Amino acid sequence: MTSINPPTVWTVPEAFRPIYTHAREAPAGRTLFVSGQFGVAPDGLMREDFSRQLGQAMDNVEALLAASGLGLAQVAKATFFLTRPADLPELGQVRRARWASDRPAAVTVIIVAGLARPDALVEVEVTAVAAASDVEAVRPATKADVPAIRALVRAAYAKWVPVIGREPVPMTADYARAVRLHRFDLMERDGALAALVETIPRADHLWVENLAVSPDHHGRGLGRAMLRRAEAVARELGHTAIKLGTNQAFAGNVEFYRRAGFVIEREEPFRGGVGVYFTKAL
Repeated sequence: MTSINPPTVWTVPEAFRPIYTHAREAPAGRTLFVSGQFGVAPDGLMREDFSRQLGQAMDNVEALLAASGLGLAQVAKATFFLTRPADLPELGQVRRARWASDRPAAVTVIIVAGLARPDALVEVEVTAVAAASDVEAVRPATKADVPAIRALVRAAYAKWVPVIGREPVPMTADYARAVRLHRFDLMERDGALAALVETIPRADHLWVENLAVSPDHHGRGLGRAMLRRAEAVARELGHTAIKLGTNQAFAGNVEFYRRAGFVIEREEPFRGGVGVYFTKAL
């Protein structure tokens, strides 16, 4: 998608550029229209105050994007409805913290007298577009892909080395052997490996051994797309669940899987830390 900020329209101040653009142009492709989301939690209860309601509404939007295999990078338009002008500064702060991007969505903020639910202080709706260029073909790996797989995984997990004081397990795996024994689905961009998912069929579920996205392609929804691919593989095999594990110290990964619809099945000690094991019903 292309941001449109022509000189014939007022210049967007530097401070607002990570969270606002005048317009975004999206080529034809898959389009997802997300209904306005309130701050209602999965248990059906409305969160108590503006901060919690906004956070939950954004969680709901992200979950719906993930369910369609999309991410924040594909959001072309976002609209926020507020009932109190005094909440505008906090809205800006939260947007900067959660949805800032070098390719922000076109945004509208509307102050209204009230919303459909009397206890709602905010409502968030978005339109997301996966352009043809975002829907990349996924292919199986061959032994010729082993060097590229190894390089991508090492680049993707390098940021966690200082967090846990060692190289994460995926960085030390034998990928020549893994490609022979496991299924690897690869996604390429501009002739280079951009993302991968490694899966292993188990008796009653599909196990995701590794999901990695090149740092050069973060924030574009590729991780969600590869998870969606793994879910499709699980269904093809007749499984009704998909499972995976990560390190509790990898907070970003833990939150990513939560928002993708996974729930924690168990936690247990692992190599001086805590392993977190997720499951998702299909």
